[in-house]
Amino acid sequence: MANQKKPYRWRAYLDDFQMDATGRYVYTGKRYAFDGDARSRVVYLTKIVFFCFLVAVSTILPECLPPTAISRTPVTLIPWAFQLISTLVLSWSVARLFAHAAELRAYVWRATVRTLPGKSLAAAILSSATLICHVAYLLVRRIPFDGFTAVRTVSPAVALVSALLLFFTARAGKWREIA
Repeated sequence: MANQKKPYRWRAYLDDFQMDATGRYVYTGKRYAFDGDARSRVVYLTKIVFFCFLVAVSTILPECLPPTAISRTPVTLIPWAFQLISTLVLSWSVARLFAHAAELRAYVWRATVRTLPGKSLAAAILSSATLICHVAYLLVRRIPFDGFTAVRTVSPAVALVSALLLFFTARAGKWREIA
C-alpha cells in the first residue's frame, strides 16, 4: 500500500511550502533553471516573447480595423474567437515564464515550460482554421480584395507562422532541475 502512487490533488504544490522558525512560508520543492549560459537564456526568452507578441498582435489587429465584408460574420468570427482565447492562454503562459525566468518553481515550470509547445500548437491550429474560413468566405462570396480585407486575411497567416516558430523554439529550450 505504501508503494502506490498518490492520486493527483488540485493544490498539491502547496505541500512544497513549509513554515520556517519566523512563521513565514518558504518554498522547499523542486526548482528548474534554463540549461545553458545567461546569453542563451536571454536569446531563448527573447524569441519566445517576440513570437508570442507576433501571435497576439496578428490576432487582435484585424478586429481593430474598420469593418469590411468579411468581418463580423459567423463564419469568420467564430474561428477568430477561438483563436483569441488560445492566444490569451498562450500569452499568459509566456508572461508567467518571463516573470520567473531565472529560476522556476516546479508548479510554474509545469504550467509554463511543459505546456508551452502544446499551447502554441493549439494557437497554430486555430489560426489555420481562421485563415481557412477567411479564404473560403472570400472565394465563395467573391468579395473584392481591398486593403483591410488583405490585412484580415494575412493576419491569421502571420499568427500561424509565429505560433509554429514559437512551438519549435519552446521545444528547443532545455531546462534542468536544480534543487
